[in-house]
Amino acid sequence: MGNKDHIRPLVGAPDHGFGLLGRLMHSILAEYVDIQPSMPHLHLGQNTLPNPPFPLPTGIYFGDLTEGWCECDQDIATFLREGVDALRRQPIPDISAFTEEIRLLQRVLRFDSIVMAWRDAEHPAFSLVALAVDRAGNFLAGRVPDSGTEADIEVTEEAPDARDKAFLGLLHELLQAQYDWTTTTFGLVQ
Repeated sequence: MGNKDHIRPLVGAPDHGFGLLGRLMHSILAEYVDIQPSMPHLHLGQNTLPNPPFPLPTGIYFGDLTEGWCECDQDIATFLREGVDALRRQPIPDISAFTEEIRLLQRVLRFDSIVMAWRDAEHPAFSLVALAVDRAGNFLAGRVPDSGTEADIEVTEEAPDARDKAFLGLLHELLQAQYDWTTTTFGLVQ
């Protein structure tokens, strides 16, 4: 998933026994295993739930959120809450502002899941951790041991601790806010 500017198919990524959400989690952890992100990075999963409008599961970088991270004093819960609030305040634009191609892509590449990957000081044995959740409420936790490689990626559906459970709730809200904005703006494929 090296280039963060493009939609990337999840075909071929290991699923760790968790289907498309597992593939999304693996591909995101693989993206950052050699980078060690200095802040949380968010990625959306498209068409990862059953009966997608288009049969191509993909991952897409949420965007550069460095400014928001700094404005939230580098606190993950505040960062996610602010993201939810910003999406809910986002005005609905006139659909004619978008090309037909963009309108079609937004309708067939449904936002079904979200992953947050970061370096977590509370888990010093791991160089990288991640949480994933989909709109149906399924969640996964992922991690890479310190000095690990892509081959060492671990993905599990272990019950998270209270802090990570709160992060998952906020990630789910952020995902739902993005889904609501997109479907209100572009409509749903019938």
